[in-house]
Amino acid sequence: MRLLYCLLFLLPLASPSVRADLIDDVWERGSLRIALVENDAAFALRDGEQLQGYGVDLGNALADELNVKADFIPVSPEELMESLRSGKVDIALGSSLKTAGEDPQLELSEPYTHTPAPPTAATNPATQGLAPSPSKPAAPVEGIPFRRDNPAFRSALNNALGKLRSTGHLEQLEQKWHGGHEAPAAAAPQAPAAAPEPTPEPAASE
Repeated sequence: MRLLYCLLFLLPLASPSVRADLIDDVWERGSLRIALVENDAAFALRDGEQLQGYGVDLGNALADELNVKADFIPVSPEELMESLRSGKVDIALGSSLKTAGEDPQLELSEPYTHTPAPPTAATNPATQGLAPSPSKPAAPVEGIPFRRDNPAFRSALNNALGKLRSTGHLEQLEQKWHGGHEAPAAAAPQAPAAAPEPTPEPAASE
């Protein structure tokens, strides 16, 4: 009888620990489910049957660091936050997440990037292709939102971001999608100035 009482007492205490952390679900299914809003400038742009953009590249890089595949789930802007709360997706990437940190059911990863103010690409369908406009000032993004009370997932996500930052991959993605047009324009004038003078000499020596 005493053993029965002990078991009844321990049962409620054991129940909460049965719930797996989100990272366990991610590893068990072998995929990181990522919500994206289509035509969210720079983050997710439709190119034929494929989505391309900063969010797609970042999502793939994060999934690689977690040793799983990236599963991109397009949602509407109105569904974005609810898809996180309901567990339909694990994380969300995009420019429509400014208030995610205020949601009591969600928390954020460490800060990871700056994103341009909503774009020129949206206002010019002809150039909506794959290159964002650098003409708008960048606004800070606090972090990647996910469901609260998943400490192991938070740790894994922050570690993945830290690794991508230390290898320079985050900076490369930032340049590619948020500032990629300015760098080539600045570098172009330097080539004609000094480089052409030395190059003819090797040819002449032959």
